[in-house]
Formats: sequence, C-alpha cells, structure tokens
Amino acid sequence: MGVKIDHKNPKWIEQFKMRLKKQCDKEVAVGFPAGKDGIASPHYENGASILEVAVWNNFGTEDIPARPFMDNAAPKLQKAFKKLCAETQKDVNSGKLSPETVLKTAGLQSEAIVRTEIMEGDYAPNTEATRKAKGSSRPLIDSGDMRKYVTSVVRGKR
Repeated sequence: MGVKIDHKNPKWIEQFKMRLKKQCDKEVAVGFPAGKDGIASPHYENGASILEVAVWNNFGTEDIPARPFMDNAAPKLQKAFKKLCAETQKDVNSGKLSPETVLKTAGLQSEAIVRTEIMEGDYAPNTEATRKAKGSSRPLIDSGDMRKYVTSVVRGKR
C-alpha cells in the first residue's frame, strides 16, 4: 500500500525522497566514483588518474583555469531527478517499480548530462601552447577519456 503524494503540496518532492529513503538504503553517485572500473588508478601517461584530472579541471589549479563541468551539471542533475521522481512516484508507491531501479535510471540520465556538459560547456579556451600541443582550443576533450569514464554507481549510503 503506497503513500499518497499530493502534487499540489509544494513539498511533494521531499515527501517522495523520504519515501525512497525508507524503502531503499542506497544512493547513486555520478561522475568519477573512486574505485569504479579502475578510474582512481593511474590512467594518463603522466600517472594522473581520471578522477584527479576531473578534479583539476572542475576546480582549476595554479596553471589550469577552472572548467566547472560538474558544478554546472549539478542544477541540471537536480532538475532531471525531480522530473524522474514525478514520473515514477506512483509506480514506486504501488510497488511496480523499485527505488533502486529509479536510482539506476537517474544514474544513466546523469551520466549523459555530465558528458554533455563536458562537450558543450562554455569554458576558458586552452592556452596557445596547449592548443598547439593538443590541436584544439576546446578544453576537456583532448583524448576523450574523461568524458568516456563518466559513470554512475548505485551503492550503499555513505
């Protein structure tokens, strides 16, 4: 027997999230979860991991301007999750759909949003030296590895 969610109530999304929390002791992590598919282990020729390169690019360093693709994706991820909750809450409440399935779907949608942000985000162009070395003024797309390794994982809550 499901809990009735009143969409006229402005707090319906919070009510649904609480319902998911009660039914499911899991969460979805999106981006570059450490340990997932070897992402945290060295990958690039210089020994840096995909995770390290993603952090350096998102937040910037002394030598690299911030290209906050994860920060820019965050509001889009929230909007997509809210929409997914609205679309699935009746089936979750009735037991036709498991909360874990909703989280897996949210993860796949979120991966696509982050990948799009990497490709289409409006970021400071590469420096002239970087452009010459990589052949492009567009940041974040040199080898495509960072975009390729965006992933999601449904895991126990931390």
